[in-house]
Amino acid sequence: MNTIYERRPEGLFIGRTTHYPCPMHVHAMAELTVLTRGAATITVDDMAYHLKPGDAVAIFPLVPHSYDELSPDSRGVTAIFPPDIIPEYAGTFHGMQPENPMLPAEKTCGELRDAVARLVDMKMDQNLPMCVAYLHVMMAGILHSLTYRPVYDYSERGLGNRIISYISDHAFEEITLENASRALGISASHLSHFFSERLHTNFRRFINAIRIEKARLLMRDPNLTLTEICDACGYTNMRTFRRAFQQELGCLPSDHLASLRNRVTGE
Repeated sequence: MNTIYERRPEGLFIGRTTHYPCPMHVHAMAELTVLTRGAATITVDDMAYHLKPGDAVAIFPLVPHSYDELSPDSRGVTAIFPPDIIPEYAGTFHGMQPENPMLPAEKTCGELRDAVARLVDMKMDQNLPMCVAYLHVMMAGILHSLTYRPVYDYSERGLGNRIISYISDHAFEEITLENASRALGISASHLSHFFSERLHTNFRRFINAIRIEKARLLMRDPNLTLTEICDACGYTNMRTFRRAFQQELGCLPSDHLASLRNRVTGE
């Protein structure tokens, strides 16, 4: 599975950690996860980290990550938020990268553990101010305990946000490396380097990942044909669509669609 860009509909999430694996993706938000029970394996920037209760992981904006394995009894708190939500940490998120994004339980502070214990049963929609206050404590408890290396200055981090925003907005049109680089005001080689070095993929595969993810969602609509889905996802012919779909998911779109609709009908 290729890296996909996740355009999050909400600007802030503070709640329980997912119980399900999540494929490799990237977004413009910062993300903190603290496991409270069970075990989990999370990949961050091509490195796998095995979390036990009490371990925390910090994922910075534009860093590819996935939730690979979660034990049936896993539980924890995840916060996904704009990197500027608390100004005193904005510089860290914009200009630095952790040497190791995982903070083991034995290095966490009591304040962090107390905040997570409060958040694990707290609902953000019912008590937003307290959730944000405890998020501040989480950030302090995790970010101050990590070591960093500089990677991007403010302008370069901003360029990364502009790139993935532009690509996700135009992924279903006729888009090439050359016309995207012209629209962004950078060279094609600079744009290509961004995808290979930061997202560990290439321009075309990133586009296909966005398109195929949309195709999977559209397949849930029983009124749409594969030809209509192919057109809606920016492919000019079914042959290209089938090839891209098989490259991403390992099966043909017709087989995936049949499996999906058999599950709905119970056949």
